Amino acid sequence: MRRSLSLLPLAVVSALLVVGPTTSARADEPDPPPPVEAYAKYDPQSTCSPKAKPGTVVALDYVVATYGGAKGGISRPCGGSVSEHKEGRAFDWTLDAAKEADRIRAAKLRKALFAEGPDGDAAELARRMGVMYIIWNDKMYASYRQFAPTPYVSSACKGKPLSKCSKTLRHRDHLHVSLSRAGGAGTTSWYAGRLPAPK
Repeated sequence: MRRSLSLLPLAVVSALLVVGPTTSARADEPDPPPPVEAYAKYDPQSTCSPKAKPGTVVALDYVVATYGGAKGGISRPCGGSVSEHKEGRAFDWTLDAAKEADRIRAAKLRKALFAEGPDGDAAELARRMGVMYIIWNDKMYASYRQFAPTPYVSSACKGKPLSKCSKTLRHRDHLHVSLSRAGGAGTTSWYAGRLPAPK
C-alpha cells in the first residue's frame, strides 16, 4: 500500500520537494561571448559627419594605452578625397616607421588584431572591433581581403617613385585605422562595457 506524504518524515518530504538545477552550468560562470562578427565590408565615406564617433574614440584610446605611441587625430574637414576621417570613424596612431620601437608597436597591434580567437575565428579582435582596414608603411590590410597585406600607394603618389612621396602619404609617420559604421558607433561586440555612459 502507498504511503501518504503525511506519514513520511519531514526531512524526506523536504528532499522530495526540492527541485535541483536542470543543467550543469554554475550560476557564477560568466556568459559566453557573443558570436564574432563577419569581416567588415568596404563602406567608404559617403556623408559629411566629421565629429568623432564614440567607438573610434574608445579604439584610439585603447591602442595608445596598450601599445604606446601618440594620438594622431580622428576628425577632418569635409571636402576633397574620400576619407572615413570625415565621418569620424577613422583614427591615426602616430608612429615613425624609421624607428624600430614603433615598427614593433605596429607589429604587436597587427598580431593582436589578426590573431585567431580561442574558438578558431580568424582575426577575431579586428572583427569584434569593426576594423575595415589599416594602412601602415606602404601596406594596406583590408577586412574585405581577410587582412592579407597588399602594397599601398596614395593616389597623390601615383606616377612617382615612393622615395619622392611624403612620409604622411606613405603612412610612415602614422598608422591609419578605418572602422566600419558599426565599429565607429561602438555597436560591435568588443565595445560592450567600454563606451562611456550616455549623458
